[in-house]
Amino acid sequence: MLYTIIISLIILLAILAIMIGAVQQHKQKQDIARRQKLAKFRAALEQVEDLLNMASYFPIGKSMLAVLNSRARELLANMNDVSPSNDYKERINDYDQRLQQMDRSDTSLITEEFELPHNDKQIIAMINALKRLRSALRSEHARGKVDSHVYTTEDARLQKLQLKISVETLIRRGQNAYQGQMLGSARQYYEKALRSLEDQNYSDEYIDERQQSVSQALEQITSELKDVNSRDAANRKQDELEELFQPKKKW
Repeated sequence: MLYTIIISLIILLAILAIMIGAVQQHKQKQDIARRQKLAKFRAALEQVEDLLNMASYFPIGKSMLAVLNSRARELLANMNDVSPSNDYKERINDYDQRLQQMDRSDTSLITEEFELPHNDKQIIAMINALKRLRSALRSEHARGKVDSHVYTTEDARLQKLQLKISVETLIRRGQNAYQGQMLGSARQYYEKALRSLEDQNYSDEYIDERQQSVSQALEQITSELKDVNSRDAANRKQDELEELFQPKKKW
């Protein structure tokens, strides 16, 4: 009888240990999942807030700022649901106050000023930021968070700005190459700029004006290259004649 009780207790303790282990493993899995969710939301929030900082350098619409602020607020709310925090609540409140002063349908520009930087790294950073802004806008539109009119207006604006940065950078490089007497390189830059303009499926004042000025620059470069090639050909012919009529050396 005693042995039966002891064996039963041992079995009971083993079952209890297994149950406790299972509960602990479940809690650990929940904690890992919670931390993974939090890390995912935090990374997304950092990207959105980085875009908010970059957006101030671009002539974009107020509705685009509202989209980004709304997305940041949503991510903070998700983070607070996963891991409640007074800091999250305060930041959520800050975004609520901002959003109360914004109109998601207002597509008017936050600024009309825009200056193309001279540093190539800054230019690349700007182009990447514009791509990310368009991606964020598409994502929010797909989620039903952005009105179709706002999406169309803002996406077209970002696309034109991206084109302008690319074209103006190529033109600037073409001008620098031309001033350095590197006519071949200058022509390549201008040709690439012209192709970028011609590839657009719309036309506006900027595209028309730039197509005309780039075409004129290409005509000038083509003319100068012809003159250079003609002079080079004449010089080569003259060198050949001089070599032909040089007195032959006696060995």
